[in-house]
Amino acid sequence: MGKDLIWMCDSIQSRFYLGDVGNGAAMKLLVNMVMGSMMATFSEGLLLSERVGLDPNVLVAVVSQGAISAPMYSLKGPTMIKSQYPTAFPLKHQQKVCNNPIFQVLLPTHSNSSRRK
Repeated sequence: MGKDLIWMCDSIQSRFYLGDVGNGAAMKLLVNMVMGSMMATFSEGLLLSERVGLDPNVLVAVVSQGAISAPMYSLKGPTMIKSQYPTAFPLKHQQKVCNNPIFQVLLPTHSNSSRRK
């Protein structure tokens, strides 16, 4: 395999060719960044649904059946509504994603090679 890397997602049993060594780490950081953004926006939606008088449980059901459905919403939504936040992905790890130098060092070097034209 040399410098090549195949990134595997066991939960969906897929393989993705990502090229050089280090691209797997970049992909993991990007996925975690997207997940963090999704959960931040989802929590805002739950709070706003309560403030406008809608049942946040119904929001979870609606979101889970729509175009933006993600298993994370159905799994985390009910406990978030109850203000229960068991640690599954500690904040320090999410901060590591956001502050990782890979975004300053690695990604700019790939910006032209991986961007669609």
